[in-house]
Amino acid sequence: MISHSLLLELKQILEEECNLKLTTEEVMDIGTTLLAFVETLIKIETKNNYENKSTIKTS
Repeated sequence: MISHSLLLELKQILEEECNLKLTTEEVMDIGTTLLAFVETLIKIETKNNYENKSTIKTS
């Protein structure tokens, strides 16, 4: 879940930087998608770090 204040901040960024006037629902969809993307990146990075540590210990 994304806080209301973060959604407002994202909405402001999209308006100022991308000249997009979006509804709160549209901003929530974008924010949720971005959050899911970042969570996926973190999982990949965590897995890669774990695999690298395992490789070093067994070498």
